[in-house]
Amino acid sequence: MLLASSVFLFSLIVGCNSQPKSEPSTSESGTNSNTSTSNEQKVPQEVKSEFPKTDLTDSIAIDSVNEDQSIRAEQQADQGALLMISNGREERGHLLVSSTLGQEGDQTFQSNYSIVYRQGEKDKVLLELPAFLYVQPTDKKLPFEHVSFKDADVYILTPQYTTGHGVEGYVFAIDKQNGDAFPLEIVNNGKTYKTLLYSEGEIPTVEDDTLVVLPPVGAGTPEEDAKDVHYKLDLNNKQLVAK
Repeated sequence: MLLASSVFLFSLIVGCNSQPKSEPSTSESGTNSNTSTSNEQKVPQEVKSEFPKTDLTDSIAIDSVNEDQSIRAEQQADQGALLMISNGREERGHLLVSSTLGQEGDQTFQSNYSIVYRQGEKDKVLLELPAFLYVQPTDKKLPFEHVSFKDADVYILTPQYTTGHGVEGYVFAIDKQNGDAFPLEIVNNGKTYKTLLYSEGEIPTVEDDTLVVLPPVGAGTPEEDAKDVHYKLDLNNKQLVAK
């Protein structure tokens, strides 16, 4: 009798263990929801410029915005340094298409820039360039080209590297006697300009205390306009005057 009961109990246990295990139910809607969440990608919104529109605006994609001060050009001088610095918002981007102002993919920079002469902790603002936009092949810090006159060191900053018809440089002088720094005006044919126009790739030089500038030359340029222009430095009036 005891043996029969043991056999019966063993059969009952085996029978229960042999029943198929039920799989946990998973709702179809729950599976689809998880898949959708894992594949979802946030598309970054297009950054809009906060500066006034220019001829280049529609050809630029803004990649980043920086509120910290950036130094975009720098040149050491005997008693200080010349700097081009951003003030507040700076928009950095790239050209979407090629033009006379640069090649597709070139980098763009726009901010309210200042040109300053820094001596220790003291900055003297020489020139303000509000909402200034320029193009360069890279983000490398720009130099001020240096030429030396008898009475002053002269520095030329050319932010825009190409235009198709010559480039424009901002010109500054540091008096060798008193160390004063200031911007120079350009006087040519009785007209006064804020920038010096010269041929791309032809940095002006000083010969016999005269600045020699090769003007931009293109098809149809009259012969007299293709000749070098010679400028004398007038420190009293803070000008470069064409001879």
